[in-house]
Amino acid sequence: MSLLAIDVGAGTQDILLYDEDVPLEGSTKMVLPSQTVLVGDRINRARMRGWDIFLTGPTMGGGASTAAVRWHLAAGLKVFATAKAAATINDNLERVAALGIAIQEEAPENVEVIETGDIDLPALRQAFSIFDIDLPKDLGVAVQDHGFSPDRSNRLVRFEHLARAIRSGGRLKDFSFREPPESMTRMRAVRDVLADAGCRPLLMDTGPAAIFGVAADLTDDRPVIIINFGNGHTVAAVLDSGRITGIFEHHTGELSSKKLRGFVSQLADGTIKNSEVFEDGGHGAYIDSVPGEIERIIVTGPRRQMFLGSGAIKGAVAASPGGDMMITGCIGIVEAWKRREELWR
Repeated sequence: MSLLAIDVGAGTQDILLYDEDVPLEGSTKMVLPSQTVLVGDRINRARMRGWDIFLTGPTMGGGASTAAVRWHLAAGLKVFATAKAAATINDNLERVAALGIAIQEEAPENVEVIETGDIDLPALRQAFSIFDIDLPKDLGVAVQDHGFSPDRSNRLVRFEHLARAIRSGGRLKDFSFREPPESMTRMRAVRDVLADAGCRPLLMDTGPAAIFGVAADLTDDRPVIIINFGNGHTVAAVLDSGRITGIFEHHTGELSSKKLRGFVSQLADGTIKNSEVFEDGGHGAYIDSVPGEIERIIVTGPRRQMFLGSGAIKGAVAASPGGDMMITGCIGIVEAWKRREELWR
């Protein structure tokens, strides 16, 4: 059996076609621009041509696409969007409308229609078909889900989700879903796309997917701090005997070496405060327990060299599961898929 694992980030979507009978190093894989980058580019091209736009499709990640919408409006051009597409910008549709976006289900005349969504299955099918590869029925996707938060900061709601999973056990299965909770609207949007296409979906959050992807390369259960330096976000977690027991997340671009050292030290000794990370502009932190002295730190992610080169984390070792750190999150998805019978009973 095989699985297509897709780790959706702020800059790239990292794709691994995993087959149980093929060595991991010989697997088919791709690193492509993420859908939010692609949608943002399409909006920007429409702005350069002076065209109004209509957004239609599932709720997706913001970032580049949301920034492009704001630039479009600032240029005096019109933006129309369905309710689901508009939720990409904010869960509170009244706030979306207040920006000047017209929310409606039908496209007006003389606009460029732009499809939203974290996954473009037709494009992936076409790309693989060039090499005579059919997509498998099992698809695992990781996205960074902030949860439905129309009246509160989505950073707070996001960490409530993560804390709940850690309190539930903090193991891989606690972060993996066939049917994501109702409030995880981004995961559910991807689930709906995959289910409508006749696929069997597995959903995860990008942070835990990366942490457990690194863990798949470990040879023992000794406590470790694992840090994933993504293009948009950095997540660090304490892993002890296969469990995440503590975690913090921040925006990579806002982390200095000094700040990172401080947060990692506080994570290790269990003194990190959610309020401190949140007030610094990060997503937050949560500690369930600390295992005592932690003797090793392992890092991964496309921005890792920025911090390794600065000496911000002494003694840190770079991980590359399967020989390629860009598929770290995909490996976490694969590990969850290997336990699929627990999820699909």
